[in-house]
Amino acid sequence: MIVGLFGSSLFSIAHLKAQANKRTKNPVYTVSNFEVWAEAKDAVAAKRAALSDGRSVALSLLLKRLTLFSSYDHLPKLDDKALSKIITSLSVQNEKNSTTEYLATMDFKFSAKGVKTLLRKNQIPFWDRQAKEVLIIPVVDAGLLEVPAGKTKPIMSQAEWISSWNTLDLAHALVPLKVGERLALIDDAVLSALIRGEKTAKEGLRKAYQGKPVVVALLSAAQSKSKLRLSLVGFDGVGEITYKSDHLMPEGSAIGAADIAAEVALGLFEQRVKLLRIKPQLVRRSPVEVEKQEVLPWQTKTQEDAPIAGWQGDVGGARIVMHVKFSGLRHWQAIRKRLLNIDGVEELNIEKLSARGADVSCLFPGGAEALAQQVAAVGMNLQPNGEKWVLLAN
Repeated sequence: MIVGLFGSSLFSIAHLKAQANKRTKNPVYTVSNFEVWAEAKDAVAAKRAALSDGRSVALSLLLKRLTLFSSYDHLPKLDDKALSKIITSLSVQNEKNSTTEYLATMDFKFSAKGVKTLLRKNQIPFWDRQAKEVLIIPVVDAGLLEVPAGKTKPIMSQAEWISSWNTLDLAHALVPLKVGERLALIDDAVLSALIRGEKTAKEGLRKAYQGKPVVVALLSAAQSKSKLRLSLVGFDGVGEITYKSDHLMPEGSAIGAADIAAEVALGLFEQRVKLLRIKPQLVRRSPVEVEKQEVLPWQTKTQEDAPIAGWQGDVGGARIVMHVKFSGLRHWQAIRKRLLNIDGVEELNIEKLSARGADVSCLFPGGAEALAQQVAAVGMNLQPNGEKWVLLAN
């Protein structure tokens, strides 16, 4: 117990460690609105099989959320015993069953520490910090809203396109999305100008939504009658985005193609953030259009080699040991808060504490050099001093 080092304050190193490591639970480690289904000899066996398969698939979806496509073939698979240790909770939103089938929608929550340990053990780089929320504006082209001859309803309705987005786990995504409404200012003429890539239209879009990250997702007919075209234009948290891809209508189902298109778009937003944070080099910044191939937009070497400007580093996280100098308890608390608010800082541990300084360690992508650049932006200075680093703050 340390007594009186900061006036009348009385506290312990254990208490400070608990405070330093106290963080808001990371939403990306939740897989929500996930459907499980199985058929077996009886209802009990079907439920057991559905939960077992569902846990495994949910973990796979989570790992893909955090990693680059190039790592997908190397993602670890766990048996039921290991899965039980890494899942912190699961809840059933609704369930249906018969004598031989079980169907349910579930939420899985995974241990952040357990998942990160698993990825680091397998030397797989990852990024797990949610980016800024993006407002997505689903729009159906007028051509799809028309009722074809001999049919009773249009090829695709606005409500169906919105539903394709709402069935995804938007809140827990690496890039959280919020479905928004198309403003009257974005009329058909402005929409056409956006799709053509006109700069004034893009700036108008940004202004109409008060500078918030916003992307229009237009669904239209493709050249092939068996496909629908997805066009994305706007600004996400990374920067300007322009993207087009065609998606096959499975068994002629426009809704099926729309569901795939929405999933592809979400994956693209997430991949842009991961490329920015994970890839160690900067290369060209040109949009990648996938129109003739039935592949996801990040499943090409060209796409994965084209991250957007920003700092890069090893997201496995390098352990940094540093001595923090401060004038008192309040100063230390302010420094700790600034450190914890920096994207990428994890496991801030207090090793030794005195009245005017503390020896601490943390994990940060790219190591101490990369952290030095980030702390400078918030009024702190990280300098090398032998095997340790010294952190000074005003």
